[in-house]
Amino acid sequence: MEVWRLQPASILTAGTVFDKTRTPLTVWFAVAWRMVGDKIGISATQVQREMELGSIQTAWMMLHRYRSVMVRPSRDKLRGDVEVDETLLGGVEPGVRGRGSQKNS
Repeated sequence: MEVWRLQPASILTAGTVFDKTRTPLTVWFAVAWRMVGDKIGISATQVQREMELGSIQTAWMMLHRYRSVMVRPSRDKLRGDVEVDETLLGGVEPGVRGRGSQKNS
């Protein structure tokens, strides 16, 4: 275990999304937590404000790196029945709103 203490942090992060960044890993992990925990996503402006980052470019770069590793280039298109939770497709139905709507049932 002593070997890890002697290694510079750059060796531990080499080849990852954290490579060549001056932003502390605690901030990176907090941003990841916010990304996966928010239903509607998070913007670079919101990351900059909440994490108190110096520039929006840093926040944008962090989100860009995370999003780039979340996509599989060889992914297949969705097919068949696809269920999406709490999403309304097709616009507003007059009359009953929300979960009581016939289109959502």
